[in-house]
Amino acid sequence: MEQLNVILFLVGFFRTLFVFVVIYYLIKLLTRYVLPLFFSQPKQHRDFREPRNSKPEGEVTIETKRNNGNHIPKDEGEYVDFEEVD
Repeated sequence: MEQLNVILFLVGFFRTLFVFVVIYYLIKLLTRYVLPLFFSQPKQHRDFREPRNSKPEGEVTIETKRNNGNHIPKDEGEYVDFEEVD
């Protein structure tokens, strides 16, 4: 009688495990193939991961804005000379 209980327990356990695995893969397939059909975006907006002028990995480029000396534009403000007070 005890062996029958063990066998029935194992059969129920494996049936439950099988149902969970099937549900997992159904959800995985639905999210990968079916849901994108309902929530599709225009093709031009999907390719944001890879820029058009991509550079090889590891290449470093530093772009700086050149200053023509210490020239301050006239519309930037006034120069105030501060004096130290004791």
